[in-house]
Amino acid sequence: MRFSLKKDGVFFLFLAIQCAFWTKAHHVLPNMEVLPPLSSEVTVKASAFGDEQFYFRALGMQIQNAGDSFGRATPLKDYDFKVLRGWFGLLDTLDARSNYMPSMAAYYFSNTQKAEDTRYIVDYLTARGDKDPVKNWWWYAQAVTIAKYKLNDKKLALDIAYKLAAVPDSTIPIWTHQMPAFILADLGETEQAIVIMMNVARDYDNLSQGEQNYINYFIMSNKDKLQKLKDIQKQAEQPRYLTP
Repeated sequence: MRFSLKKDGVFFLFLAIQCAFWTKAHHVLPNMEVLPPLSSEVTVKASAFGDEQFYFRALGMQIQNAGDSFGRATPLKDYDFKVLRGWFGLLDTLDARSNYMPSMAAYYFSNTQKAEDTRYIVDYLTARGDKDPVKNWWWYAQAVTIAKYKLNDKKLALDIAYKLAAVPDSTIPIWTHQMPAFILADLGETEQAIVIMMNVARDYDNLSQGEQNYINYFIMSNKDKLQKLKDIQKQAEQPRYLTP
């Protein structure tokens, strides 16, 4: 094997240059953002070139895998949930019927280690429900669950629960109309919770035996509050002022 000064010398020269460059630059890492910068609705629709369904899925995959590319594994606590909330709403403008975005928000990103970040998830799911409550009532329910158990904001959960209970669709499960009662009971407003349960029992004649049993159990397990409620109702029925 013969050594060629011309050929092999060039090789070793570039090898030396590469090693010298590496010793100076190996600690310099690219500044890769976890989430892509939020675009405008006009920009996104123009970039779709008429195929909004394809672009919706392409961007959805990008958001789903953001932070986990090029050998990275980014914990959810390091995401900017304000930007993430913006992307969810923006992608809904491309496809307002798909459950891709709310599913990703409710079942994946809500598991962040920073509980306060879930407020953005709750806000998005509630807004999604507001657009079409009959079709999107399930996202109201998810927002209630996240607000109550992860964000630990029971008053916010109650506000959304009232929206869920007011959905004008008799085919959705009975527990959606009972949801405010569950949260009111946790807040110590047991009397109001009993009233809601009694109203459900009165207004719906298609309750299963199990649903009737649970309502009875809920009311009878709070007998002391029920008696107090009856006393209040009796007082309310008495005239406050005497007329001459």
